Amino acid sequence: MRRCVWLVAVALFVVIGAGVRRAGATMVVPASLDELAAGAVAIFHGRVADVQPRWEPGRRRIESFVAIEVVDYLKGNLGPLVVIRVPGGELGPYRSIVVGAPTLTPGDEVILFVGANGPSYPYVLGLDQGVFRVVRTNARQPSMVLPPPVASRTNAPGRVVRGDPQRRPPTLEAFVSQVRALVEQVAGGARAVGASR
Repeated sequence: MRRCVWLVAVALFVVIGAGVRRAGATMVVPASLDELAAGAVAIFHGRVADVQPRWEPGRRRIESFVAIEVVDYLKGNLGPLVVIRVPGGELGPYRSIVVGAPTLTPGDEVILFVGANGPSYPYVLGLDQGVFRVVRTNARQPSMVLPPPVASRTNAPGRVVRGDPQRRPPTLEAFVSQVRALVEQVAGGARAVGASR
């Protein structure tokens, strides 16, 4: 009797374990601008020059290699042309969608927060959280920086007021200044920690 119960328990564990292994999910935890600045290997303003989708090894998924012509670096330096890897893309009749992954097209003007692991291609931090789009409404207005559409870091209810200046996107100049200050603050903190050791 004990042996039978034991075998049923092991079989149930194997079946549940196999089912859990097949299930997959993407969970994106909202990151603040200072967290993105601290975690980025490089932050740069640039324009998307080219997007090349390719099959991942094994032809199970498509990934896109996005070439960006850099206008200005706010942190780090990866050269005048940076190629990043983005999950998902479209190749012939096939389309691979990764929830939360950024969609970049040639001509897009962006500020990217990127990370890197070893000798592989850089990637956008926090999926689309590391993509800030630069929009130009007309020649007389300054360029604005649109933040990524990510949920708020707090679940506290808040009141949305139409026309509130706090909700307006910053100008490109103000956003660049803010990011440079954050980068300097992170670098200053790292120097202070190194000096105390």
